[in-house]
Amino acid sequence: MQIAEDRPFYLRKWSDLGDLDWHLLAPVLILLFFGFLLLKSAGDGSFLSRQVTIFIFSLLLVTLPFFIRINFWKEKALFIYLFNLLLLFLVLIKGASSMGAQRWIDLGFIRLQPSEIAKIAIIISLAAWFSKRPVRNCFDLMIAALIIAPPFLLIFKQPDLGTALAYLAIFFGMSFWAGATTTDLLLGISPVLSLLFNAVGMPLFNLGNIHFRNRIYELYVTQFFFIFLVFLLFWLIINYKPWKSPLLVLWIASLVSSNFIVGFLRPVLWGVLHPYQQRRLTIFLNPENDPQGAGYHIIQSLLAIGNGGIFGYGWQNGRLTRGNYVPAQHTDFVFSVLGEEFGFIGTVFVILVFAYVLWRMIYIARNSNNDFASLIAIGIFSFFSFHIFINIGMTLGIMPITGVPLPFLSYGGTALIVDIFSVFILLSISWKTLPKKLF
Repeated sequence: MQIAEDRPFYLRKWSDLGDLDWHLLAPVLILLFFGFLLLKSAGDGSFLSRQVTIFIFSLLLVTLPFFIRINFWKEKALFIYLFNLLLLFLVLIKGASSMGAQRWIDLGFIRLQPSEIAKIAIIISLAAWFSKRPVRNCFDLMIAALIIAPPFLLIFKQPDLGTALAYLAIFFGMSFWAGATTTDLLLGISPVLSLLFNAVGMPLFNLGNIHFRNRIYELYVTQFFFIFLVFLLFWLIINYKPWKSPLLVLWIASLVSSNFIVGFLRPVLWGVLHPYQQRRLTIFLNPENDPQGAGYHIIQSLLAIGNGGIFGYGWQNGRLTRGNYVPAQHTDFVFSVLGEEFGFIGTVFVILVFAYVLWRMIYIARNSNNDFASLIAIGIFSFFSFHIFINIGMTLGIMPITGVPLPFLSYGGTALIVDIFSVFILLSISWKTLPKKLF
């Protein structure tokens, strides 16, 4: 069997273009085409012209992975990781601010957003780590979590909650691919679940108040949180079989206790978030509670999508879109423009194209003969799937508004460059590490 790693990437003749992974490239080009159409509708044409300019610029940049060995990224992983941290520190020191967030470095011709670049840096760093140290137990998972902790905290400080959550999606996706079991992943995400479950439902036990930062917080345990703790306890008992050793009993008790403490202190930890973040994370449950404030985005988005019906109003004919009734319709809510102008048929088509792209990413990860390359592919899959699911979900009112762009469709210079760079890395992996017959 001929392995593609034996051949470097050079386009010596036009027929070589046929060897590109068009199963990935063709649907991406379709999505980019839709993105340009939607940006033309979402503004006065300035968004489209800038996005096209950035697209052309990015093509000059992202061809780089084709001429670089896959293992080059592995060899330079530490440098890439440290450079990424440097950029994130620069944002906090001299970053440009907009709408209460300090996330950009102004280079004049473009505003660079290091938090987007960090996604690729984290994927490469985790791939280099996991390719040498597969996950054998939850302790390996905890050690690997230290890799994403510094960039996660720096992004959270900006603040950029949506991107910070994307890092967690990348981490858990790559951890699973590196050997983490369902129990390992459950333990890793259990503190987050404890916070969420103790934030919904009616209080089952009221355990008094606590004074913190000149505020009084009521501490309680909801019925959903109690059920989750019981589920976690039984899950750990079944999987760890504590009757084999007293140390296992202590281990299970410490895990359940730590989750109880995290969930119990949820009101205090909730106060760490900015008020607008708190509203964004809760308003999707009932946007009518604040129809002119935090719920306005969701209400207008739902109206636009519903207004499109089956076939939509046609390109550039959306009534709410042309009237700019949907806030951030060129970025976070670009899917609303798609729904109003192309209707149910158009949205389903785009979702199916996204699904095909994600399937091809998994296909590349499964069939690569290089563990490091396979981990990079699954990391890119994790970040794309998180963005697609969260962005479309928030425009439909079933997910919190976290400011996550929709790949290839939303306006954004750095985001588009990172999206295309990710695709070209996958094309390089497909060319160099997949058996040729799998094309």
